[in-house]
Formats: sequence, C-alpha cells, structure tokens
Amino acid sequence: MATVDRALGLEIAGFAAAGDGVNLRDGLASIVDAGDADKRGTWAYFASRFVAWLDAGTPEDTPFSVWSLEGNVKLPFAAFSTLPIKTCPGAGACAEYCYSLKAWRYPAAYFRQVQNTYLLTKSAGRRIVADATNALPAGIAIRLYVDGDFATVAQVAFWMSVIRKRPDLSVYGYSKSWRELLAYDAVGGLWPANYCLNLSNGGNAENL
Repeated sequence: MATVDRALGLEIAGFAAAGDGVNLRDGLASIVDAGDADKRGTWAYFASRFVAWLDAGTPEDTPFSVWSLEGNVKLPFAAFSTLPIKTCPGAGACAEYCYSLKAWRYPAAYFRQVQNTYLLTKSAGRRIVADATNALPAGIAIRLYVDGDFATVAQVAFWMSVIRKRPDLSVYGYSKSWRELLAYDAVGGLWPANYCLNLSNGGNAENL
C-alpha cells in the first residue's frame, strides 16, 4: 500500500477518537498486510510499529513523539496535534476543505495524530501526554492543537490542568470547540495565565 486514502484514514481516525483499540488495531493491521513493513518510511512500516505498541499494552515508550519539537518555517515552536474532523465537535464547513488532511500525505504525521488522539481517550494515555508535556524544555512557546481540537469538556479540563503546572511555557492555540470551552468555563474552570486562546471562525457554534 503506497498510501492511505481519505476514506480509510477517516475510518481509522474514528476508531482512535472513540478509544476503540480493537478496531483501531484491525485497521492498522490492514495497512501492514497490504504493504512492505520492512521498508522504512512506508505506511506499512509505521503502521507495524503502531500495532506492536498496541499489542504491548500501550507502554509509555510511544512509537511517535507526543510533541513535535522541531517545528518549521511557518510553525517555529513545539506543536501538539490530534486527528482533524474526528476530534472537532465545532467543525462546520471547514470539514470539507480541512487543510490538516494535507498532512496525511506523510505517514509519520498521520500516525502521530492517531496516537495522540487515542492516548487522550485513556487515563493511562493522558498520563503519557501529561508526562511528555512536563518534560518539554523550560520557557518555550508551544502550540496546542495545530491539527484537531478539544473533543470533549473533559479534554479542555485536562489540558488546562496540565498547562497550569507549567507556568513557564507560553501556550496558544486555535479552537472551534466553543461549546466545550463555554461548558468548562460555566462550571468554574480555571484558565491558566500562560494560555492564549484564539477562537477560530468557520465552525458550527458561532451563534454563541
């Protein structure tokens, strides 16, 4: 399998977002079976690493880094991403032309998103994400959700708690999850002083 089409990519994304490890493994295994898992850099190669991690019980040593630290010319900071669309309850028309899907041309980028999405659905996985965030270098700027979004109110609460514990970090991000953000605020959720939220337009909750 030279690449993964959008339909299969979204199907696997749905399993990850639901925390469905059984079907997630089956979807990944289909990629392994259709390709050359011994050829570095291929879809099958990266999928095989992911399957091995799932089979091992999702240990702390994840197959892909939780945070992307290298950045690039457009994004000169550490970045965290999950799967677009499937983690975006506020998505509107943007789901039809989502720029994040372009990153799926690169298997490592796609599988990092799958991994992070799945981790956030499990208590042990959230500990892995929290530990990776706590291990970030001191005083850097980071972007939360270059791809994907706060899927639930619980995920908003999780991230605000993690960010409060690292007041040295400068954290910002865009979000269309307005309902989830407002629900967190409505129950007295605390907003860290080092977090800057940009409300992203084009979502389905702009009436709020």
